[in-house]
Amino acid sequence: MEDFVTVRRDLESVLGKRDLPDGMALGDVLGRLDEAAGAEGLPARLVHYLERRSYVKALDWLGNPEMKHEA
Repeated sequence: MEDFVTVRRDLESVLGKRDLPDGMALGDVLGRLDEAAGAEGLPARLVHYLERRSYVKALDWLGNPEMKHEA
């Protein structure tokens, strides 16, 4: 799903695993992640992590959607 690809890339950028997209500042990427949290069609667990800005957990979840949630 294209939404997941963009979210994954943005999470990796925020977490320093990849460079920010050309012409974008960190605030732009964070804003895009906030928008993604409100988008329809994303799984509830991913939305939960994005809304709480739990970006490490969100990226981990994308790598393994079957993982158990830990507080």
